[in-house]
Amino acid sequence: SSLGVGRLAFHRSAVRTYMGMVQAGDYVRVKYGLADTLTGDALGETVFDVGDVSLVVGKGGFIPGLHARLAEINAMNEQQAFELAPSECFGEADPRLGPVRVPRAQAPDGLTPGTMVKLSNGLKARVTEVDSEAVTIDANHPHAGKAFTLTVELASQPQPADIALEKAVFAGGCFWGLELAFQREPGVISTAVGYAQGQKSEPSYEQVCSGSTGHTEAVLVLFDPEVTNYNRLCELFWERLGDNRYLLNQVGNDQGTQYRHGIYPQSDSQMESALASLEAARKTSAGKKICTEIEPSETFWMAEDYHQQYLMKGGQDARKEAQETIRCYG
Repeated sequence: SSLGVGRLAFHRSAVRTYMGMVQAGDYVRVKYGLADTLTGDALGETVFDVGDVSLVVGKGGFIPGLHARLAEINAMNEQQAFELAPSECFGEADPRLGPVRVPRAQAPDGLTPGTMVKLSNGLKARVTEVDSEAVTIDANHPHAGKAFTLTVELASQPQPADIALEKAVFAGGCFWGLELAFQREPGVISTAVGYAQGQKSEPSYEQVCSGSTGHTEAVLVLFDPEVTNYNRLCELFWERLGDNRYLLNQVGNDQGTQYRHGIYPQSDSQMESALASLEAARKTSAGKKICTEIEPSETFWMAEDYHQQYLMKGGQDARKEAQETIRCYG
């Protein structure tokens, strides 16, 4: 039966038969770990989940090397090891980003190794050393330039994501923050940011920001209906939107039609749930008008690569059930 509307429609069909081959676009569960190749130390706390995880191959959310090496696995429930270059992990260290020694007289008091500081150019840097003469800072990722050993085991039979998962599309202002909120939700397997409900094909970020294309910044969510459901995703949407629901074409300080908020159902059943969630929101609105639009989903155009999982790449916690405050700017 059809699960979608327009270009986002897809159909359930028989699961593909595999000979152990994992392909881009597959939904899989894996058990994996990462250890520093030089020291053997396990990867410490990071902004994405490690261990037993589910993902869509090639759709981000983890280091590139995990996605790439899954294509080399040819057996279930057998742990395999791969040596990953820095470019497959957290990237090469950029000498322009540090380490840099700053004279103590030019640095704030109270800095200690591990402290994060915001630089005048907007970058965030980590204090790596403090001595009597200088404070050393580094804006590279803490693991930049390091090679890691990946151990990984395929824990489920791969399935095409468009068969195993369901889709949902939401708009809630700047798409960076809304995407991170959905990344943290158990049962959400993959997210992407893009442009929805507009007239122009393949719009660019600059075109959408001009307000001339009719699009709104939106998030595409792929979720496992055996773990979560559309009602819960609508609930999370309203939680994230808060009192911005009463603002027309605005969320926070972001104003314009490209920041309008909405729910864009993929099916009749999703439309029913979305309308029910709107009615529930109205019951607590004290008579104030809710400006959130609910319309059948139209074509979703993917945003540029640099926007995808933007806040996670910037160091914010994307692990399931993370509670750290989401910061869209600063």
